[in-house]
Amino acid sequence: MLIVPPAEIKRADTITNHFGLRSGNPYVIFAVGANWANKRWDLKYFAEIGDWLYNMNIVPVIVGNGAVDVQRAAEIESLMEIPPINLVNQTNLPQLTHIIKNSRAVIGGDTGIVHLAAGLKIPVVMLMGPTDANRNGAYGQPENSIEVDRPCRGCWKRACPKNLDCLENISPAQVKDKISAALENIPCNLT
Repeated sequence: MLIVPPAEIKRADTITNHFGLRSGNPYVIFAVGANWANKRWDLKYFAEIGDWLYNMNIVPVIVGNGAVDVQRAAEIESLMEIPPINLVNQTNLPQLTHIIKNSRAVIGGDTGIVHLAAGLKIPVVMLMGPTDANRNGAYGQPENSIEVDRPCRGCWKRACPKNLDCLENISPAQVKDKISAALENIPCNLT
């Protein structure tokens, strides 16, 4: 069990409020980064999911750290009708833990933020390509891992020798189906 100190909870709430996320608003986290480029889902797909969530009165929130995640978040923002809440590089681990604990779900590749969410028993949609869902899938939520439909999935290569965009074949529709199932208890219209 992860315990977040009260001072970090207060800081996390101050940060989310500063960036426009109001207490009580349901939100879904986008973990847009990963150490391996081939574990990162297409930005236009994240943007499509973000617009879809906004249409259901659910706020998309981008988290991550580092220059690559900053760039990815900015590109997602530019593709969306209404920009998401962008918390990239704005939190430390305890603050991020508190923010994840209060989210409705987390979407992302095989990366630490998604694993943290699964460990916190937050519904996740884990997008899998070069790694194997049987080994690295969402802990306690095997039904929430989406493996790319390619014969080479689970290759464990950091770069594709075939020059494919590994996760490209995971469609927004597949993610919407998983998120809809995870969000079924939220009082909103899931159409």
